[in-house]
Amino acid sequence: MARTYRQTLESLYARVRFGERPGLEGPRRLDERLGFPSRAMPGLIIGGTNGKGSTAAFVEALLRQTGHRTGLFTSPHLFSFRERIRIGGLDVSETEVVDAAAIVERACDALGYDAPFFEVVWAMAATIFRERQVDVAIWEVGLGGRLDATNAGEPCGAAITSIGLDHTKVLGETVEAIAREKAGICRPDRPLIVGARGPGGDALRSLLESADVPRASSVRTLGKDFFPVVPEVGRELPLSGAHQRDNAAVALELARVFEPRVGEVGLDWVRWPGRFERFGDGLILDCAHNPDGAVCLAETVRALVSGPLDLIFGAMSDKDFMGVLGPLLPLARSVHWVVPDHPRAASPLASIALHGLALTSGGTVAEALSQRRPDGTTLVFGSCFLVGEARAGLEGREYPELGLHTVAR
Repeated sequence: MARTYRQTLESLYARVRFGERPGLEGPRRLDERLGFPSRAMPGLIIGGTNGKGSTAAFVEALLRQTGHRTGLFTSPHLFSFRERIRIGGLDVSETEVVDAAAIVERACDALGYDAPFFEVVWAMAATIFRERQVDVAIWEVGLGGRLDATNAGEPCGAAITSIGLDHTKVLGETVEAIAREKAGICRPDRPLIVGARGPGGDALRSLLESADVPRASSVRTLGKDFFPVVPEVGRELPLSGAHQRDNAAVALELARVFEPRVGEVGLDWVRWPGRFERFGDGLILDCAHNPDGAVCLAETVRALVSGPLDLIFGAMSDKDFMGVLGPLLPLARSVHWVVPDHPRAASPLASIALHGLALTSGGTVAEALSQRRPDGTTLVFGSCFLVGEARAGLEGREYPELGLHTVAR
């Protein structure tokens, strides 16, 4: 008897106990066993500390607008597991998840390989993309780049959106070390688009000018640089913030690697929840969860929000809490720290004064939202899981999906 969707998710989420094992040997063996589904269609791969999900969404929208059947793989999901694998802008069905999981798990059994969660889901996406005969697959890197499962395929082009300090226990403690991991998605004789600025961008460009990483056939980059420059985007975008203009510019260049006819009009098709997302008047949700992301969020708030700002914050235990909170504190009149409904959630710090603000804590995000003040703007941020929980509550949906938690990325 075939498993249900719930049973499939339970089986997938249980694979987190196998732990993260960065490396390409396992994904490549699994890909070979499945008949190389990752090579059944051209692919575009996108890495970066921040912005890679938005850029992937822009690329998908651009290529879909020109008439291509697109496959999009991203992580994590905000509410439903099905968000991770999309065809033509729509989440795959529960039946497709069940069937693809069964195919990949049988391949794992045949190899005697207890593949971790992310590798299995990547292989499921490739299997579904092949079955649905997509014209192009867009792969968002899960963690790092060089040893990420998404890098086991052979993409026709790559982009690196940004480089900053995040996941340092896995990727390294310096921007130079992290740049090296991100640069691992480069391929010899294939184009690379670079959106990274600042110290991280400098570190990446030094690598690209050396013999330490594969030589791309061409490198295009944002801003005034040694490499040819990516043109600015000349239209208003559905996603707010100057950083999204950078992401859109990178996306245009990467999409044109596959389809030269792509024009800016396709940018209007993008929808990417949880990125400066407005819910009616006076409520914004944003997935900024590291210091660099918080800096971009603060810049967008300064540009687009007037009047009092109240923060609802929640984070995972491995994050730099104060580094994420810090850029927003000078703009806020209050901070309320909630604990996301997630096994890795961080408990609030003891009540302290932050820029003269009283830090309060306790309750759920839904309770905090029910008490928000009507005379200002409330910003929910700090974790994708917190934003997913908030969105589910606002839309009247159970959270988490089917009551099942995952600690996976």
